[in-house]
Amino acid sequence: MNRKPRWSALRSVAGPLLAVLLWTVVGANAVFLLLLAGYPVAGLLAGALLLAWFLRAYLLRAGRPGELRRRAELRMRPLGRDALLATLAAVPVLFALSWALGEVWTRLVPVPPETFTPFESLTRTPEGRLTVVLFAVVAAPLVEELVFRGLVQGRLERRWGPARALAFTSVVFAVFHALPWVLPIHVMLGLVFGWAVYATRSIWAGVLLHAANNSLAALGIGAGPPEIPPTVWRTGPTAELWTALAVLAVSALLWLRVARAMRAAGRSRRG
Repeated sequence: MNRKPRWSALRSVAGPLLAVLLWTVVGANAVFLLLLAGYPVAGLLAGALLLAWFLRAYLLRAGRPGELRRRAELRMRPLGRDALLATLAAVPVLFALSWALGEVWTRLVPVPPETFTPFESLTRTPEGRLTVVLFAVVAAPLVEELVFRGLVQGRLERRWGPARALAFTSVVFAVFHALPWVLPIHVMLGLVFGWAVYATRSIWAGVLLHAANNSLAALGIGAGPPEIPPTVWRTGPTAELWTALAVLAVSALLWLRVARAMRAAGRSRRG
């Protein structure tokens, strides 16, 4: 009985997923190839034009009939005061949660160091570092949130309900990043971004958290691969592991509090 609606929901999100895949595989790689070939200005210009085309032609479709409905579907309403404060309060909690989960995960699984520096070849020049930062802090939060949380999660919520939609979108978001060694970390980030958008009913909550998370990662650009500690299977439980577990537990509890604050802010504004 439910098989047909389920497949119908998946078909409805196939287009947005294909578009963001093309954005990454074709567009972003073309920009990076221009940089590697020694044409930094052309690379930056191509990236800016690509982002503008994607936002206007595929997502916003400014000036066309149904624009307001599409903006509502993408949850492009501005953040209210309470929702903004709750989202800002979530930023340091997200930092702690992401750090702690990463510390625990790398002590359980032998993650290759290069996993954390996928764009190392581009960060050897100032132009390359600038491009990676612009893509990570500006382009990726906008494009990925509008697609994953606006189009994909939003459509699936109406068919599957919020829990299944959040879970499915977060897993697809993680797989999309093509870093299997740190898949659980990206799933966690997808759940955090997805909840923020669902609770506040505004895509800008997800964009803000996504940009903040990527900004923190961008601070390490050009520093080379990080030093990965030996796993617990070689050293046994260490003080660093217990510290990371404690921070993970505390930050998870704090996240539950700010998550409830986001939900309350979203409900009060709807009321």
